[in-house]
Amino acid sequence: MKLLLETHEISEQIQMVFVKQYQNVLQNYELTSKHTIILQLAHKKENPTMNEIAEILGVTPSAASQFVKKLEQKRYVKREVNKNNRRETFVLLDNKGRAFFEELSRIDQSVIEKYLLKLPEQDIIQYHAILKKLYDIVVSTSNT
Repeated sequence: MKLLLETHEISEQIQMVFVKQYQNVLQNYELTSKHTIILQLAHKKENPTMNEIAEILGVTPSAASQFVKKLEQKRYVKREVNKNNRRETFVLLDNKGRAFFEELSRIDQSVIEKYLLKLPEQDIIQYHAILKKLYDIVVSTSNT
């Protein structure tokens, strides 16, 4: 147990260093955590719907719509009506949303080059395997 607590502490310290790398970008874009989640969904999932966004945020569709409206006004996202089901609206990245992820991608690359590529290849492979196992545990137990 002591080893796990120490590992967790080291992980938090590393996260703090990484957060500093991203801090300027996040401050420049002035996004709330819910707005960031919406942008992540629009970036990672093809055509998330308003209902999916509401469910993931744990809010009503009306509240989700308000969050999306603010992002839409700032050109982070745009809405598009589903041509096959007019009652369904998709949320897509707009120009500023795409620019946001391009900046994050540049920082990701910098973090990888500055820190992670200094590890031996075998350590990177092992790190990946452990994170994948942990991810599978978290996903399987979070649904119960």
